[in-house]
Amino acid sequence: MSTQAGDKAEPDVVELRPLPYDGVRSVAVGTVMWLIALLVMIPFADDLRADGRLWWIATAAVGFVLGLMGLWVVVRRRNRLRATAAEPD
Repeated sequence: MSTQAGDKAEPDVVELRPLPYDGVRSVAVGTVMWLIALLVMIPFADDLRADGRLWWIATAAVGFVLGLMGLWVVVRRRNRLRATAAEPD
């Protein structure tokens, strides 16, 4: 495709459609994994503090909370997609 001064190249127009995959299972699995990591590390808080790695617990807690927020988003998206698919054309 040449881009000379006199050429008027039009970009390809692509229709965007939602992905057929809703992502609820992936977000749920990730959220559960962050929770498991958090629960496994809590008994070792003193050792983590001594090694200067207490922030690992905070990271797991934030990952879990963000996962819950993401779960809320993808469940709402899935419900909207299902409602749209159920509407008669």
